[in-house]
Amino acid sequence: MKQKTQNRFIFSGNDEKINRLINSLKVGVLLQGPQAEILFSNKAALNMLGLTEEELHGRSSFHSDWNVIREDESPFSASTQPVPTAIATKKSVLNVILGVYRPITKDRIWLQMNAEPLLDNDGEVKEVICSFSDITQRKAVEEKMEWLYQNLEMKAMELAASNAELERVAHVASHDLQEPLRMVSSFMELLNKKYSKQLDEQACEYINYAVDGAKRMKNLIINLQEFLAVNNNTEEISQTDMNEVLQNNIYAIADKIKKRGAKIIINKLPIVNVKKTLIVRLVQNLIGNSLKYNTSDNPVIEVGCEEKEEHFLFSVRDNGISIEPKYRKKIFLLFPQMNTANGSSKGTGVGLAICKKIVEWHGGTIWVDSKEDKGNTFYFTIAKKQY
Repeated sequence: MKQKTQNRFIFSGNDEKINRLINSLKVGVLLQGPQAEILFSNKAALNMLGLTEEELHGRSSFHSDWNVIREDESPFSASTQPVPTAIATKKSVLNVILGVYRPITKDRIWLQMNAEPLLDNDGEVKEVICSFSDITQRKAVEEKMEWLYQNLEMKAMELAASNAELERVAHVASHDLQEPLRMVSSFMELLNKKYSKQLDEQACEYINYAVDGAKRMKNLIINLQEFLAVNNNTEEISQTDMNEVLQNNIYAIADKIKKRGAKIIINKLPIVNVKKTLIVRLVQNLIGNSLKYNTSDNPVIEVGCEEKEEHFLFSVRDNGISIEPKYRKKIFLLFPQMNTANGSSKGTGVGLAICKKIVEWHGGTIWVDSKEDKGNTFYFTIAKKQY
């Protein structure tokens, strides 16, 4: 039966149509009296609470078996639960999350609960409609996500500390190696200058090997310092004209270009938001590699760019020696080197690793497309938005 009171409806639970409607709901519904005693329940409520009608009806929100807790697992006192609060305040209580112990199945279920007081003509609480949803699974997922987040945060902190320590070690090592390296190189050159006429051809060759090795190690240390410097770059992001960057780079290596008889083609390039010194280094490395590893009598290097929705796609194309498929990813790692046809190496194996680090810092990726006897094209992307 339904009785209209102050623009609200009170129902007794005897109306068959109402019962059928309420029992079809996936939400648990309880009708509770002014003492928070349970007068009516739908099927969803019984299923969620794990009780029969006989076991549930007559209980109240104050029943100690419920052992209600908050999300932080602190006790939820009976008087502050949604239904008693609605009775005390005569106001709706919405979206309260609580954990309820189920006495029969002996486990806990998490509910998101609402309590709506129904008032009589005198403004007193006649009944309370309590509705709730089972969010146990959602809570489990949230707790798992929270655990994963905390674990990830902890791992990130450990990784950051480890990386910082490694950088300190590498920084100290690279500086400390400089002095003994200078001594080795200097004394070998003195040895060669003073005793070259007294030594046989093989001994002189050994000295040259030692001097070349010292020079190579010096270059390696310098490149390693540059690699570490990418992380420590504090320059502000600024609008940078890539046309200007390329032109300045060409001027800087004009003698090398002239000596090789190389041709540099620069198509129209965009203005990008980047750390300028890093991008200058990126371009220097890519153009430098394209010249260094180009055995053609007439090296040709072409730089271009395509604008995409979220990034710019740059390309540096050359007609140099092709890179075997198995090396196309490895060349961007720290220390692997690109070898010449006779097996000797011209570089330290750090340049492309620096390129990769710079590109990734700017939210992009770098890769190479190589075709036999047709040279290589290095592609890299720069995100339009930098954070």
